[in-house]
Amino acid sequence: MSITPIMKRLILLLWAVALSLGLTACKAKDDSANESLGVSITGINYTAEGVQSFYVNGAWAGNLPSYGGGGKTAGGIFLPRRWTPDLKVTVDWTIGHYTKPYQERKNLNASETRACCWAERTLKLTVPVQKYDEPARLQVFFLPDDKLEVWVYDSSTIDPNHPSHRPYPKDPRPHDPEEDK
Repeated sequence: MSITPIMKRLILLLWAVALSLGLTACKAKDDSANESLGVSITGINYTAEGVQSFYVNGAWAGNLPSYGGGGKTAGGIFLPRRWTPDLKVTVDWTIGHYTKPYQERKNLNASETRACCWAERTLKLTVPVQKYDEPARLQVFFLPDDKLEVWVYDSSTIDPNHPSHRPYPKDPRPHDPEEDK
């Protein structure tokens, strides 16, 4: 039995369809490795300055007191299901502090306090995301000297298994009860 030109075309067409389906299946498998998942954002501040607001890849993520944070989530972004060594995020933040002690500003109104006794800076850094096994809560650590670390983990730093091995921040300054009034 000889193969007719029509049968040759039919065989080539079927082979092309089979090859196309095989490549599509491979592509779908590769795409699933790059699948993104939505995760929440939280921050932990290890500095004496309050984080007035911060954004991760343009998504608002909240504000943080000095030496605190980490409990609530505000914003959300997408992370790839699988971590890669080139994964980075851009963090924009405004950080501020009072320049005079409470006793010198306690009788001033808000605008007077801001004019005389408040210093604020806006910063931006693109930083690597530390290695993770699965997408979870994205945690931005605000560190002294305007440094950042970004971790992905589903529990806070009070968890002894947190990959950062950092304790929850503690304010080393003596507390002035007058400031609570």
